[in-house]
Amino acid sequence: MAGETCRNHPDRKSVAMCQKYSHGYCLDCLENDPHCSDPDIYCKFREQCLVHFHYKERKREAARAASA
Repeated sequence: MAGETCRNHPDRKSVAMCQKYSHGYCLDCLENDPHCSDPDIYCKFREQCLVHFHYKERKREAARAASA
């Protein structure tokens, strides 16, 4: 079934899934390098997307670190 394994690490179980494309992401991908497959294209799931949420949080942390 789509989304059960990580898109980038097929040997790992996914903990989050892109609802638009049914790509799974493992905990490592979600915490260390979260990124949306198509960040500039409309997605009706974006407001509830864990991948996009983690991506925005990483950007905020980087901006805070740069301004400090």
